[in-house]
Amino acid sequence: MAGNAGPGVDYTLSGVPGQVTIPAGQTSADVVMHSIADHVKERPESASMILGAGSGYKVPKRSKAVVKIINTP
Repeated sequence: MAGNAGPGVDYTLSGVPGQVTIPAGQTSADVVMHSIADHVKERPESASMILGAGSGYKVPKRSKAVVKIINTP
């Protein structure tokens, strides 16, 4: 994960940090992000997830997902 939003402060992710397991016979897996309401007025923040190279799969050209977290007290 990258961006100016902080894990555990601005959002939480499902699963094990830094990894996702794609079950055998499947072509995808879900990662769920929940924003944390802190009731602090801030500028919008971003979080990005980038799929890294590994064995047993190919990385697509668009291997990055970016979300914007908008804070509203």
